[in-house]
Amino acid sequence: MLLGTCGEFSLPHILNIDDVTPGDVLLCRSGSFDGGDIPEVTGSKYTHAAICVRPHWVAEASGRHVKVTQIENLLETYNHIAVLHQPDYWSPSRVEKLLLFIDAALKRRAKFNCYGVRNFVEQKAHHQENLNNKLYGFFEQSQPSPNAERDSYFCSELVAAAHVAVGIIEPSAAVVYDPSILAPGELANDFTFGIFTGYLIPYPEYNIPEDDEFRLAPFVHEIFRTET
Repeated sequence: MLLGTCGEFSLPHILNIDDVTPGDVLLCRSGSFDGGDIPEVTGSKYTHAAICVRPHWVAEASGRHVKVTQIENLLETYNHIAVLHQPDYWSPSRVEKLLLFIDAALKRRAKFNCYGVRNFVEQKAHHQENLNNKLYGFFEQSQPSPNAERDSYFCSELVAAAHVAVGIIEPSAAVVYDPSILAPGELANDFTFGIFTGYLIPYPEYNIPEDDEFRLAPFVHEIFRTET
């Protein structure tokens, strides 16, 4: 359920934590914007991403490793959260695959990909320069299919890899949507990861900054969460 609608727009679209469902992507924005060069490269002030695995709980790559934590903990760490929702893809079987993927990452003690964050800009440029060769190699079977199960992830890398693991992103598309070159804010640029459907805020009086990139989304309340 969306709260606080106003005319054609809902400014802002405020959600309850109960509105977040498995498969939803949570993009977190903080005042410090501690994301290295990523915000400058992507143009987004959202520097962390997580994925809902069951009501009130998300999986994230943060600190030293992959972990499962409560959404309330994210609200204690970050200023506010933008929620991306994709209603068509997350069937019960895919949610089960998501849980298995995260459980496997926890069991093998997948770490936080510090190298990927430090070298994100260079890796992204290299990927774009060599994308045609990668696609050719994939279809000619001269290189292996992209693997979602990795020894380490940074935050949005984990979210994107989860979409590969459950089959939302097919192997050929995973060559293009390489999880290691997708920053948190970039997940909102493709409907594969969902469409913005509202904010989670730490307390009722919190004000979404005027420069927030999702603030003027006019379509959300017309498409999603039309519960009665």
